[in-house]
Amino acid sequence: MSRPTRLAPALAALLVAGSVVLTGCDDEKAAPGAGASAAPTASAAPTATATAAATASATAAPVAPGIPMPPRPVPLGSSGPIQPSAPPEQQMLAIAYTLAMVTPRGNDPLTADKAYTDDIVKKLEVAVRGADKGKTPPDPVKLQKGNRKIEVLMGKGCTDRVPSMLAQRAGSNLKAAYEAGVLVISCHDDKWECHQSTRDITDVLCHAAPRH
Repeated sequence: MSRPTRLAPALAALLVAGSVVLTGCDDEKAAPGAGASAAPTASAAPTATATAAATASATAAPVAPGIPMPPRPVPLGSSGPIQPSAPPEQQMLAIAYTLAMVTPRGNDPLTADKAYTDDIVKKLEVAVRGADKGKTPPDPVKLQKGNRKIEVLMGKGCTDRVPSMLAQRAGSNLKAAYEAGVLVISCHDDKWECHQSTRDITDVLCHAAPRH
C-alpha cells in the first residue's frame, strides 16, 4: 500500500494534491526498466485528466528503455574466447552477458518475424554444411529464446567470424536479422560457442561450450 493511502484517514484534505507528488517520488526509486511500464499502475491518478496523461505517456514510451547491458567479461571489441580454465567470476559474467544479448531492450523489434526465421533456417542449414570443417550434426539450425536467437551447430570451425559469414551465405546479413527481430546468431561446435549480436555488429563473445 502506498504512503498516501496509509495516511488517508489523517490527511484526507491533502489526498488530491499529495498523492501525485508522493507517488512521483516512489516512481523515481523503481528498478531500472520498470519505470515506463509501471508508472500508470503505481500512480493511481486522483483525476481523470491525470489518468489520461499517464496513459498517454506510457503508450509513447519505448520498451525497457533504460536497461543497461551487464558487465562484459572482456572489453567490447574482443570476442574472447572465455577459456574453460578462466576464473569462475569471468565465466559467470560470460553467461550473464550472453543471456542479456538475446534479451529484448530499448527499441528492439517487439517480436521475431516468423516468415524470416522460417526462411533463414533452411538457408543456414545449407550454408553451414558448406562451411563446416567437421561433421555437421543433423538438423543443425535451432531457433531459441522465442526465435530471438538462431544457433547453428557445427562439427568444427566455430569462430567469432562464422555467424556473420553464415548469415551472408544464407543470403541475409546481421542488419536484416535484427530488423526481423533476431537478436543473436551463434555458431556452436564441439568446443566453442560464439554469440554474434545483431544489435551491435562489434559485439561478439565466444566461450567454451563442449557439445556431447
